[in-house]
Amino acid sequence: MLLGLNLRNFTVIDEISVSFGPGLNIITGETGAGKSVIVDAINVILGDAVSSEYIKTGREESHLEALFDISGSAPLRERLESLGFSVTGGELLIKRIIYRKGRSRAFINGGIATIPILGQASEGIIDIFSQHEHQSLLKSDNHIRVLDEFGGHGELVSGQRGLYGRYREVSREIEKLTAAQKGLYDKEDFLKFQSAEIDDALLSEGEDAELEDEKKRLLNSERLHLAARGAYETLYENEPSLLGSLSRLSSDIKDAARIDPALRQAGESLENAALQLKDSAFSLRDYASGLGSDSGRLEVVESRLQEIKDLKRKYGDSIGKILVKREEIGKELRNIAGFEGELERLGRELEKIETEMRSGADKLSVKRKESALRLAKSLERELREVGIKGARFEAVIGEKDISADGIDDVSFLFSANPDESPKSLARVASGGELSRIMLVLKELISKEDGGSVIIFDEADSGIGGAVAETVGKKIKNLSRTCQVICITHLPQVAKFADTHLLVTKTLEDKKTQVRIRSLGRDERISELARMIGGINITE
Repeated sequence: MLLGLNLRNFTVIDEISVSFGPGLNIITGETGAGKSVIVDAINVILGDAVSSEYIKTGREESHLEALFDISGSAPLRERLESLGFSVTGGELLIKRIIYRKGRSRAFINGGIATIPILGQASEGIIDIFSQHEHQSLLKSDNHIRVLDEFGGHGELVSGQRGLYGRYREVSREIEKLTAAQKGLYDKEDFLKFQSAEIDDALLSEGEDAELEDEKKRLLNSERLHLAARGAYETLYENEPSLLGSLSRLSSDIKDAARIDPALRQAGESLENAALQLKDSAFSLRDYASGLGSDSGRLEVVESRLQEIKDLKRKYGDSIGKILVKREEIGKELRNIAGFEGELERLGRELEKIETEMRSGADKLSVKRKESALRLAKSLERELREVGIKGARFEAVIGEKDISADGIDDVSFLFSANPDESPKSLARVASGGELSRIMLVLKELISKEDGGSVIIFDEADSGIGGAVAETVGKKIKNLSRTCQVICITHLPQVAKFADTHLLVTKTLEDKKTQVRIRSLGRDERISELARMIGGINITE
């Protein structure tokens, strides 16, 4: 329930505070007094776009506040808390400040809110019904929404839209993968070639360094042979050899050590040196014997080094990097191998979604057809009560390609005369008839969804007399299930008020002043008399 509004520097308003009560709140006043400014303010508070034109001339900013009692709406409280706003005492305070440069700020229970968040938080709090909404009935695109509201199909519609959104998403993914498929297959052939080229090389870490060493030995084999053979001969084969001389020295010192033990260590050192030289000599001999001018082996080594060099040029400047590249290629090939599997998976998912979407659309269509019959019957009955005695109404449901709204194409047909076949609302309904159709629809939909606050902004235009009396009764009946705020120029409607608010506009010191106040019994009588057009007020 809307408890009250505080407006400051908004359009022609300096500052006003207005309190609303439960049931039917009627707002009246002279034409041009500023009654509809109240609705404009509520729209802004709930998230409408703003501009500096909303700020009263000569002021720099405008302040708007609305206080709601949401103690009876657990879903709304949960939604606010999920958006990060605390709710204490069952009250919701929405505040909006508009600045001269066109910017604005919004607050929910003291916390800052972006405009999109404000829209989410306030969605469904108030249902505003204006003369402009009459025109929406003339657009067949809106008829399916009205039928769904009446039938209470919200959950089915939400599910259908979710499935359709997922269907579009998966379809786009399949299109994207299919478009990339040929390029991927071409790339797969190239990657397989690269993979095979590296695999066939049978590379091992450090192999290139070992081959370079071997190449150096092969290129210098004669020089190495001469050096090793010469050293061997000098150490062992020549006469006298170094090893022979050292052995004799070692023997002489060992003999002398028997006389003087001080020479024993020197003798042992010479003996060890002789043994080491002997080992070295034999190693040099074997090394020299193993060397040869094997030109065939040199060709093999050089060929292998060239192969490695070519691979380095393509895949990395070291064998380690080449092997890392091979892992990357393998991973990419595995991804491509899974590409077709992903397409198949998406295809299966799309089929499943399509089946569910078709099933959901069929169920929704059945519900809509049931609701269409119920709506036509209820609407014709209610329209007779508001003076359209011979009303005929049909909600015609045709089939269309499946979409977010299902497979139904809904059109409202109407005739005010029983001997005329129903035709498009845009062709046959007058302004007054549209007003009554919309009012009845609101009443019927409110019975279905139990809306908490409904605002009528002169939605009763185009009617009068006994019909206006009946319309007033319907609005009054509507206010028994929800709070209604009604801006009207009809005394037949205004007389049903639980709370009657009067808007006045005066010129004081060459400045426009707009005020709103609650009327007592005598004041209400005076205002109703003014609305009727009487000058002399009598009982």
